[in-house]
This record gives sequence, C-alpha cells and structure tokens, in this order.
Amino acid sequence: MNCSWKSRKWAMNTLIKALDYILSRTSILIMTLLVFTVLLQVFMRYVIGSPVTFTEELSRFLLIWLGLLAASYAYRQRMHLALDLLVLKLRGRQKNVLNIIIHSLIALFSAGVLVYGGIQLVILTWVLDQNSPALGISMSYVYLVLPVSGLAIIIYAVDFILQEAGIRDGGMDTEPIHPGRRSDEIHAE
Repeated sequence: MNCSWKSRKWAMNTLIKALDYILSRTSILIMTLLVFTVLLQVFMRYVIGSPVTFTEELSRFLLIWLGLLAASYAYRQRMHLALDLLVLKLRGRQKNVLNIIIHSLIALFSAGVLVYGGIQLVILTWVLDQNSPALGISMSYVYLVLPVSGLAIIIYAVDFILQEAGIRDGGMDTEPIHPGRRSDEIHAE
C-alpha cells in the first residue's frame, strides 16, 4: 500500500510539473506570436500603407488563448485575484476547510462552465461549420481553449484540495515556480 501511495504521489507531482511546464511555455509562445502579429499589423498599416487582413483576427484569437491559459497558470501560482478577508480571520482547521470549499467551488465552476460549456461550444461550432472570416479556420479551434484551461484549473484545484486536507503535502516539487504573496503572508510581517 505504501508503494501505491508513493506512486500516486509521484504521478501527481509529475502531472503538476508537466502541466506547469506546458502552460508556462505555451503562454510564452503565444505572447511572442501575439507581439509579432501586432507589430506586423502596425508595420504593414502605417509604414507600408497596405494592411494585412488576417493579423487583427489572429491577434484577437491569440489573446483569447493567452488569457485563458495564463489564468490557469496564475491560479496555480496563487497569483489570481482573491478576496481573502474571511480567510485571514481563520486559523488552523477552519482555514483549511474554507480553502477546501473555495477550491472545490473553483473546480465546480471550471467543470461546469469551462469544460462542459466549452465542449458544447466546440461541438456546436464544429457541427455548424462556423469559420472565422479572415483566417477561414474553424471557430471550434478558438473555443477549444475553454475546456483545455478548465481541465488545467480542475487539476490544480484537486492538488490544492489534497494539500489543504493534509492528504498530500506540497513539497518542493509541486510548489509554484514563482509563488505570489498572499495577503495573509503580507499581514504576518
């Protein structure tokens, strides 16, 4: 049984590290593409005087993907916007229970809205053969980021819940790469 627990812990650590790596690198790549797309658009429009038709649409789609993938990564790094007035007043087990409830609600929202709703939207745009006007690609590719980011948030939420429940300690392997400072850390100083 101990071997099984170690293998599960290893699997979760590996999954979290891989997801961190994929999300961070993908966000960097998308941001780079977004910058080059906007620079190309500005150069062609104002220097050459002949705007490229697809750059505006491509930059919009890249921004959608960047925003949702980076939001998933920010949640993992605990750098997302949070109202922690109640959390600051609690200690010990009460604080852990509240954090479990919060992460559970985040996971439920992600499952219902991002994953389920996103899959429905992807299927609908695929069936209706809805294509973007300038690029001519299926809009289902644009909306695919909804279930992808939702799944990432759910995986991170489950990890946070397991940590708060004491079932799994965060450890150095799964700590955020660039952890944000939560207000309870700031107020403790």
